[in-house]
Amino acid sequence: MTKVLLKKQLMEVFSWLYQDKKSGKNRSKGGVIGFAVLYLVLFSFLGCIFFTTAKMLCAPLCEIGFGWLYFALMGIIAVALGVFGSVFNTYASLYQAKDNDLLLSLPLPPAKVLIARLFGVFAIGLMYELIVMIPTVLVWFLNAKITVAGSVFSLLTPFILSLFVLTLSCILGFAVAAVSSKLKRKNIITVILSLVFLAAYYYVYSQAYKMLEIILANPQKVGNIIKSILYPFYCMGRAAEGSALSMLIFTGIMAVLFLLVYLVLARSFLHLATANRGTAKKKYKEKTAKRGTVDSALLQKEFRRFLGSPNYMLNCGLGIVFMIVGAVALLIKGAALREMIYGMFEGYLHLIPLLCAAAVCTITSMCDMTAPSVSLEGKNIWLLQALPVTGYQALKAKLKLHLWLTLPPAFLLTLAVEWVFKLQWSESVLLLVTVAAFVLFTAIAGLCVNLKAPNLTWTSEIVPIKQSMSVIIALFGGWVSVVAFGMLYYAVRNIISPFLFLAISTVILAVTSALLIRWLKTKGSRIFETL
Repeated sequence: MTKVLLKKQLMEVFSWLYQDKKSGKNRSKGGVIGFAVLYLVLFSFLGCIFFTTAKMLCAPLCEIGFGWLYFALMGIIAVALGVFGSVFNTYASLYQAKDNDLLLSLPLPPAKVLIARLFGVFAIGLMYELIVMIPTVLVWFLNAKITVAGSVFSLLTPFILSLFVLTLSCILGFAVAAVSSKLKRKNIITVILSLVFLAAYYYVYSQAYKMLEIILANPQKVGNIIKSILYPFYCMGRAAEGSALSMLIFTGIMAVLFLLVYLVLARSFLHLATANRGTAKKKYKEKTAKRGTVDSALLQKEFRRFLGSPNYMLNCGLGIVFMIVGAVALLIKGAALREMIYGMFEGYLHLIPLLCAAAVCTITSMCDMTAPSVSLEGKNIWLLQALPVTGYQALKAKLKLHLWLTLPPAFLLTLAVEWVFKLQWSESVLLLVTVAAFVLFTAIAGLCVNLKAPNLTWTSEIVPIKQSMSVIIALFGGWVSVVAFGMLYYAVRNIISPFLFLAISTVILAVTSALLIRWLKTKGSRIFETL
């Protein structure tokens, strides 16, 4: 029975490989092979990045007798990636599994169910960890002087280290479950935490080479820190050099840590698996309902849909964050940026308004809330169609959502750009109008494309949000539009001024938007009503 449970858990964890999440059906053999090759290429690309990092560290550290430090540092990176890749799987499979009630109703010991769940988390963590450890071991074999014992230990350490990944994933997964059960506005918290992680990731990425330089310049100091604070990783590095005692200590520490966590989970798993963490207790409070218009009710529905989905907010509204951060950065570092741009475009300063418009419009195109909005209605689209509202009223609410969320930060960024580059008042006014026209155009275009090619049969909302053709067209279409206007100006640069070209471009965007709105009111409305 344990073997069956393990097989079932592996099939569940790796269902993304053989199951089409769009239709819910299993892929063909060719589809599975193609999908596997795609992920293999992706993982290989990531592996090449870590191979380059390992190559930069291994040879210099081995030459000065700090080979163990190389292995320890790469092990820390592997643990970080493994925990990141598996912690949310831990939260979902241990504490939010939908089949817990079914499995626990069978004549099975809860311990066996727990082991199967942990095995799935172990497999995911090991997969992510090996993206780092395979290049690490390969570079180690190519550069270090390895003994027979060191060869064996080097190959075993990734699997033993994965126990530590599993241990940390269980602890952090439990923390996520405990915190989420007590928080209100969980979706907003999820978005904030995701943004914090992205900021931390880009910071670490930007500082990566500087960190490597510090490590290579001060190996003794860094080594002492790891030896005193992260002793298991020191033992892992020494084991890779062939120390049997260090291998024994490293394995023992990993096993004891995992055993302690397992014992805690075994005692509390039944309670955790049957706890209802999805619903919070609420006290009924009588309130007077406020009467509103049909349009305001539809707009509120769209806002609730957007704010209720972290995937929707993060993937389609990330441009809002970039615009706000960009405006603040301009206010702080604007003088330095102005000097750099003026230096790069010396003799072409009359093009500054066009460059400002292109930059702001490119960032605003990262907001594509309308592109998946029709598809997100899914199988419940009949609810809107059954209401006494026209198709255009429903579509207009989706359009308003995009404008309400995109225009304020877009204007904020535009004003910051105008302040930094000290544009004339006429150029400033025109730039604001141009940005507004571009935002309106991209919003309507995304809605029209999604209306012509909706996907209402998805089983996961991530499909229309990230994997639909309408989102791809909306995102890259905005960038292509900016490039197209740039090429058009280059063709007519000798017969028209930048200011006049910007005005004409604004008129083109406005007229195109008006034509698309007319299409939405007529044919588009009928299409929506009959989907």
